[in-house]
Amino acid sequence: MSKNSRKQAIADHKDAKEELERVSKRDRYESDDYLDANRKVVETEKHVPWWRR
Repeated sequence: MSKNSRKQAIADHKDAKEELERVSKRDRYESDDYLDANRKVVETEKHVPWWRR
């Protein structure tokens, strides 16, 4: 994995976590938006080292 793709993966994961936090604050239940945001976090963390999560 190149340095740029690692940086992009970290940025994507950070964005996904921020989106999940935003949706979690808005919805107090597991809506479709919450499930989609959570799924995106899970998918993006596969490309990020564990110490960066």
